[in-house]
Amino acid sequence: MLTSIKIKFLFLLLLFTYNYHVFAVTTIFTNHPLSSQDKRYEYPQKLLDRVLSITSEEFGASKLSSNGLSMNRTRALTSLIEGKNLHVMAEAPKPEWNEKLLVVRIPIRKGIQGFRLFLSKDEHKAHLSQINTFEEFKLVPTGSGEHWSTTSVLQEAGFNVVKGIDYEGLFGMLMRKRFIVFGRGINEIFEEFDQRHSALNELIIDKRFLLYIPLPTYFFVTPTKPELRNRIELGLKRLITSGEFDKIFEAEFGDLIEKAKLDKRIKFSISNPNLSEEDPLKIKEYWYTESH
Repeated sequence: MLTSIKIKFLFLLLLFTYNYHVFAVTTIFTNHPLSSQDKRYEYPQKLLDRVLSITSEEFGASKLSSNGLSMNRTRALTSLIEGKNLHVMAEAPKPEWNEKLLVVRIPIRKGIQGFRLFLSKDEHKAHLSQINTFEEFKLVPTGSGEHWSTTSVLQEAGFNVVKGIDYEGLFGMLMRKRFIVFGRGINEIFEEFDQRHSALNELIIDKRFLLYIPLPTYFFVTPTKPELRNRIELGLKRLITSGEFDKIFEAEFGDLIEKAKLDKRIKFSISNPNLSEEDPLKIKEYWYTESH
């Protein structure tokens, strides 16, 4: 029979083991949406959660937690460098982020954010219908976020860019005719329109134009957690190899790509000076192409 001392010992051992496993779960902080209607980061967090799940054997149990802080990208960069309340964020590359953070160079949206469609107002349809050349299109005032990587890309290509400092504010600027078109990725535009068109009843999705920019979305990781960068890369490659990544991508974006009717649009293309030889532009399976 077990003595009372042995029973107490076993109880304490079980309690210690339980607490060890509970407290061994590490928390990884992610960014908070910029508004209640900002759904842009839901897919990256869903994908990241799956990555953590399939790499737990090597790296241990982890959970994602929003840091609860709405940050513009300049503030997010500072927070990622510090690595205290933000550990990883999905963004398009630009020089300062590439230099100061750890980058997982696997485009998690297969570049579809670079297929840019345009929000506009109904009253501008007649004006847009008269535009046929790239040079004419570049003259149309287009809205973009002050801290966005695409803003400098558009400016360098010669677009007439009107900058806004606030994500939600850009929709208001469009309605107040501060600019005529507002470029959004395939992954963004339809949900943004559905969320807002009842309140902004003049809001439309232009049906004529497509601007293509080579634009990956990468996971950027705080330099204080190099093991997290390695873990994310390992997990993404596992998902790609197994075919699960393509299934997740298709489930998330397949209907939106179909809805965009890319082959029916006037297409213009520009280069992305934020990219370099380090970016995997030649790895075909990493990217969506219109021939799919």
